[in-house]
Amino acid sequence: MVATKQSKAFYFILFLLPALLLYGLFFIGPFCQGIQYSFTDWNGIVPEIPFIISRTDFQTKIVAAIGSRQDLRYLQRYYRRDDSGENYRLTNWIQERGVTRQLNRAERSRIKRILASVGIRSIHFIGFENYRQMFQSDERFVPRLETKFLFNEFDDLPPAIPAKDFHQYLLPHLTRPAEKTLVLSHYRLHRASHAYRLSGALSDAAADRLRNILSKRMYATLFIPGVIGFTLFFTVLNVIFSNLLALILALVLDTRLKTKNLLRSIFFFPNVLSLVIVAFIWSFVFRLIFPPLTGISVWLGSPDLAPYALLMVTVWQGCGWLMIIYLAGLQTIPVDILEVAAIDGAGWWQRLRHITVPLLIPAFTICTFFSLANSLKTFDVIMALTQGGPGYVTTPIVLDIYYDAFRNNQFGYATAKAVFLCLMIMIVTGVQLYFMKRREMEL
Repeated sequence: MVATKQSKAFYFILFLLPALLLYGLFFIGPFCQGIQYSFTDWNGIVPEIPFIISRTDFQTKIVAAIGSRQDLRYLQRYYRRDDSGENYRLTNWIQERGVTRQLNRAERSRIKRILASVGIRSIHFIGFENYRQMFQSDERFVPRLETKFLFNEFDDLPPAIPAKDFHQYLLPHLTRPAEKTLVLSHYRLHRASHAYRLSGALSDAAADRLRNILSKRMYATLFIPGVIGFTLFFTVLNVIFSNLLALILALVLDTRLKTKNLLRSIFFFPNVLSLVIVAFIWSFVFRLIFPPLTGISVWLGSPDLAPYALLMVTVWQGCGWLMIIYLAGLQTIPVDILEVAAIDGAGWWQRLRHITVPLLIPAFTICTFFSLANSLKTFDVIMALTQGGPGYVTTPIVLDIYYDAFRNNQFGYATAKAVFLCLMIMIVTGVQLYFMKRREMEL
């Protein structure tokens, strides 16, 4: 018993303790620091500690306001006057016992704390402002309804309005009888062209009145999914189609095909490639191969087609890895069970539904977990193919975080979104694992 306890302690110290330390160092620590920055207005450019402080500010705001002489001497050790004598500069490199070294993290933290005690802060605490902005003020982030006006008051009156647009975007919005009468008296239906055509003589006053009515009443209410909407759309469909295609390929390759080993290698090959290389390959396909075959000239530049084009690429690239997992699960199913079911008269579909699929639940759990987590953090392919465009139709949360941090210099706001994404991934994958494992136990 003593030997067992000693061996457990040895294995814990040798394997688990380093893993826990690395986990805390590279995940728990950065995550907690990210939560801290998400409550600030840091722009990622201004340093946490000012490099230069004017002599006047140093004397009036620090020396006169600081309460501890020890803290003042500590600051004076690192802030020294420059050659002009008008500024105090932070000394990044100091000599200590004949050795030149850079300021360490503890020294910077103490300098930051001392300066904060007298009200000098480069980063300000703003509470939940970033999170409030994320869900209330950021029009790109959350799904919303947007009104799109289809006519400008300063344009010429359209000679014809398609009947479909007239009935869908104009007629329901003519709530005043006088406006409806005026519009219908000048725009009359021509059934041959399926359009309402402008007819009859128009006075200048009537034309101005019509332009005013069309500019205010002819509009479409559009649903804008935003960053969250596209992320959910992409994640759900990618998980469904990746797993469905991978399962179909696994079932086909789990037969007596002579070329099944070659086909396995071919289907798995896209997973070996870098996602950037995959993006460049498909960029060539979308620009030069698909247009002649489909008659659609623009794929990645179309707001309607670009999301599905990206989905096609990620499904093609990711299903090979899932296929291998499903193949491994299929090969663990006892052959005698399938043979007995076939002897008893069970068809292929019955064997698949009542034997194969239930015994593949562990493989489903693993594949769903991987595809779900990878879909939520997909970045490379989208950045290389569309950069989130056109507009921000194909912008997922991870790309939106990148733009906020490195293009808009809103590191605090971007960090708040990163924390939100991390929590969303943990919650969604946690719920998925809970229900899938529960299903495994029931079987």
